[in-house]
Amino acid sequence: MLIRITDIGDSGDGIGRSDEGFVVFVPGTLPGDLAEVEITENNGRFARGSLVSIAERSADRLDEPRCPNWEKCGGCPLMGLKYEAQLAWKQRKVEETLKRIAKLEDPVVRPIQGMDHPYYYRNKAEFAIEDGRVGYYAPKSHELVDCAGCVIQLPQAMQAAFDFKIMPVKGAQRLIVRTARTGEIMAYYTYRDGTAKLYKGSNLIHDWVVTDRMDIKVEVGPEAFYQVNPTQCSRLYSVAQEYARLTGEETVLDLYCGAGSIGLTMAHMARRVIGVESVKQAVLDANRNAVINGIVNAEFIHGKAEEVVAKRLQGVKAEVVVLDPPRAGCKPALLDTVAEISPERIVYVSCNPATLARDIAYLKEKGYAFAEATPVDMFPHTLHVETVVLMSKVGVEYA
Repeated sequence: MLIRITDIGDSGDGIGRSDEGFVVFVPGTLPGDLAEVEITENNGRFARGSLVSIAERSADRLDEPRCPNWEKCGGCPLMGLKYEAQLAWKQRKVEETLKRIAKLEDPVVRPIQGMDHPYYYRNKAEFAIEDGRVGYYAPKSHELVDCAGCVIQLPQAMQAAFDFKIMPVKGAQRLIVRTARTGEIMAYYTYRDGTAKLYKGSNLIHDWVVTDRMDIKVEVGPEAFYQVNPTQCSRLYSVAQEYARLTGEETVLDLYCGAGSIGLTMAHMARRVIGVESVKQAVLDANRNAVINGIVNAEFIHGKAEEVVAKRLQGVKAEVVVLDPPRAGCKPALLDTVAEISPERIVYVSCNPATLARDIAYLKEKGYAFAEATPVDMFPHTLHVETVVLMSKVGVEYA
């Protein structure tokens, strides 16, 4: 049967509807394609099909995607789409998710911030190693796909992968490469038991986090929490700074703070910054980076955010709360605690529109109004989109 593909699912499969009206997931298709499909599964609610041929190519399909392995690798399911179409799809995904889950009738969503040059942007690469080969695992399998020609990794990472192929280390399972704006590199390999050994470069590299209002120096170790796209990180943090609307008099509570990058870039605009993070190494990194930058009004505490705020920070008045949780979003207990603190503004940084929208709906019930959102394309050619949201306490105007 012929299926017009109109969307992409979370796993990267194209989505269309049959003549009978049921949803069909079709791997290997992109929005706009008219695909000849053989149905392989139909459970009554939706169907899955295999692609027989593309009867009509989407107008947004690239004739020659830059990556020669993108269809086999699966890491960049949007690589076959023009970049403008990728951005439009992500913008629509954020807007529709806010409407559907957060029940926002007409949410203010600024145009997505894309990259001028959406290639060779990652400062961290993770390669699988198997029988002397270095590459990525194909989706839903352990089939190793050669990483040669990867166009989202920096040249230093690809050179390290090439070198490792020539001189492999027996028993190694992964190769991780980090690079910095300074040109420094850290490459190490790991064994099955988690043991890591340095391959080339240094165990500690130095970098910069650049924003519109402040730049900070950071030290990056093997386990450091660090944004993998430095160009878009600058834009993401700059939006967060704008939404915080700091005047120098506020206390900022930075929850799920990781290595403290967001809070540290706001410290010069705030009276005090307090970060909370459950990963001990990240807290050590955050406090060390505060010292490196001579920032004396920021402190970072180890522990679960909902517990630390409720117990150790009881009585602390924070005008601004920054939330940057993992993909699962915030726990209700934490959102309850945030509401009890009663900040004037909440700046929510999210890598998952669905859990973001869910938490916005929860905070609405706690007396906070959605003001606006800005999507940022941190991971071009992938399905992921980062979003920064501002919520204001009801009765407090945002201008």
